[in-house]
Amino acid sequence: MRRQDEGVTAIPPAAAQHLEDDMAHSDTTPSRRALIAGGVGLAAVAAQSAAPSAAAADLKTPPEGATALARDGRFAGKVALITGATSGIGRATAKAFALEGAKVMFCGRREALGAEVQAEIRAAGGEAVYRRADVRVEADVAALVAACVETFGGLDIAFNNAGIAGRAGDMGAEFDWAVHNDIMATNLEGVIRCTNHEIPAMKARGGGAIINTASVMGYVGSGPIMSYALSKAGVLSLTRSTALQVADDNIRVNAVSPGPIDTPMMGGGAAQASGARTPAGRAGQPEEIAHAVMYLADSAASYVTGEDLRVDGGVRA
Repeated sequence: MRRQDEGVTAIPPAAAQHLEDDMAHSDTTPSRRALIAGGVGLAAVAAQSAAPSAAAADLKTPPEGATALARDGRFAGKVALITGATSGIGRATAKAFALEGAKVMFCGRREALGAEVQAEIRAAGGEAVYRRADVRVEADVAALVAACVETFGGLDIAFNNAGIAGRAGDMGAEFDWAVHNDIMATNLEGVIRCTNHEIPAMKARGGGAIINTASVMGYVGSGPIMSYALSKAGVLSLTRSTALQVADDNIRVNAVSPGPIDTPMMGGGAAQASGARTPAGRAGQPEEIAHAVMYLADSAASYVTGEDLRVDGGVRA
């Protein structure tokens, strides 16, 4: 039926066509994992500020810095926990944090891919440990966070990224409650479970940063993927509410909302087709989301909390 992708369900060709149809009749375009989203990236934004005329043409091609992963060591001594990191955005972000000096604990449901990502990061000189965990399962989440603290001595940064996409059906017709409930249990309740266990670990550390993967689809309605859009709207609301709750504990909580991103989740040319309709004229790359996540986790964003950073190639503009 549906193939799981680093905690994300691949969109069947028929569903992808529905997404394309939905986009064609809307003034907004879909996002990552269901229309999946992408972004132009902080490097491209900086380039635009420096040279507006040149940047406009360059938007269609990711600048070298957008997809390159640095080794500046800005997260040395930090511990990062990433869910849904066996492919796509999660995988790129796990690698990015590790190359920047962080100790990374990451999860996903596919053990073979988890081992592959772990080996890849270690071969590149990073420090990372994979642990199988399903964010729909309370015991898995509790064990994941506990293992992170036990292995690395604490928790400073959490990227709650695991999610799935799917089509539950139309209201007033056949509605697949099993699909709907699975999407909500993963995309929204999974973030709640993770956050609930991450906060005590961060309090013990004196503070931290939580970043949740939302989507530009959280801002609009969508017939074909109503449940997905609903779950991401919930993540946006959860991000704001949690930020208010833990501000006094020196914990910042933000979200990142991708537009069309070139990941296995949106294969078969769907990402490119969606990206072509963005102002940037292309799909984003997973590393461009990773850069945005690292910005929100960094001290450079110390005055940013309760926010959503849309990395969507201009979709919402």
